Amino acid sequence: MASTSFLAAAADPTSLDFRSARAFFLLLCHHPVFIIPAVGSVRTLINKATIVGRVGQDAESNKAGDLTVVNFSVATSETRKDNEGNLIQTTHWHRIVSWDQIKNKYLAERVHKGDLVYVEGPIHYKVYTAKDGTEKHLTEITLKTFQALSPKEQPQ
Repeated sequence: MASTSFLAAAADPTSLDFRSARAFFLLLCHHPVFIIPAVGSVRTLINKATIVGRVGQDAESNKAGDLTVVNFSVATSETRKDNEGNLIQTTHWHRIVSWDQIKNKYLAERVHKGDLVYVEGPIHYKVYTAKDGTEKHLTEITLKTFQALSPKEQPQ
């Protein structure tokens, strides 16, 4: 199939034949704005955070009714230059919450301060009233995927 036929078919992406990687590559080269049609009339929206960082404190396990919930925080950092050329490092803390009863036993025992971890899951925003009557806002990532990348380096 010639690349010109891909350009002609770009108006109707469902008519394209993606059986070969070469055909798909040619489509991307000649039509950079390729939109995959949505299923039915609803477009898929994505709420997913991917974090790679260091654990801030040992995982904490608590009971919420019959369920166990595990909480820990992960720090990420970014470095940028200010107007004078000085490097500025900013650290961001992410609250991670796991409701997965199978993973929670592992997380509670093996997630420790300083460990490098990969965390993935949806972001949730919550508002609650504190004991002093003030309104508090909380952002957390509900753990769906977890991978321990390396333990904290031990001093020798």
